[in-house]
Amino acid sequence: MRKLLTVTLVLMIGLSQAQVHRFYYEMTYKPNKDSANTEKQMMVLDVAQDESLFLPYQQLDYDSTLTAGIRKAQKLGVGVDAALMMKKPPVLSYRINKLRNGTLKYKDYIGMSEYYIYEEKPALKWNITSEKEKIGIYNTQKATTEYGGRQWTAWFTPEIPIQDGPYKFSGLPGLIVKLEDAGQNYIWTLEANKKLSQDIATNKQNYLEFQMGEAKKISKEGFVKRLSEYRKNPMGQISQWYDDKNPEIMKRLKEQETREKKKLAHYSNTVEL
Repeated sequence: MRKLLTVTLVLMIGLSQAQVHRFYYEMTYKPNKDSANTEKQMMVLDVAQDESLFLPYQQLDYDSTLTAGIRKAQKLGVGVDAALMMKKPPVLSYRINKLRNGTLKYKDYIGMSEYYIYEEKPALKWNITSEKEKIGIYNTQKATTEYGGRQWTAWFTPEIPIQDGPYKFSGLPGLIVKLEDAGQNYIWTLEANKKLSQDIATNKQNYLEFQMGEAKKISKEGFVKRLSEYRKNPMGQISQWYDDKNPEIMKRLKEQETREKKKLAHYSNTVEL
């Protein structure tokens, strides 16, 4: 990604002159708390004049591909290509829409068929220190906060006067260039940026919403509870689509449940504890 994208030196031009400014963050994370190895994901932060959107780049590409395929099928009056619909979804699928008033809207899947949205207004209390550090081309300053059961350190740059950053973090007097928790379970580092010609609304909707409408509203507590239930019993969601009297189907469902539980166990180290 470093070779494909060039960091722009001049970022002081107001967002009113460009619809969206995209910032690319490399996320290095431990998929589970006992993991000796880390994994990487490229994330994007799309910043518009009154809002921003944070999501995995793979999810953005996945949604774009499926939506284009669905639109093409609808135009031709044919069914959607089965191979397209069987395309393996990304590991991370959430979208975080941050509004200027401090409210954010969090959207994510639970399993394969449940899609939810909840609103939150994180009360981030930043402690801005006098410590400074050069990160890449940016002169940054250190700030700390606590959120989601973890202690976080952010390095922000006043050189980019955008009060935003990775995940749900915002509110500092400059863009967050690097963010990590005390245990280094999650580290986001700004890698590159570019201006986009499209409106931010283009990326706010995923392919499932394009097909079926808006995500189901739920409280954050309700979402966490439902996710916990699914992690304990993914078979409950999977089996409702099939006839449990067919032994061959039930055998395949059990195999699928085993695979899903293995994946859930591997990716169990969530950002928020």
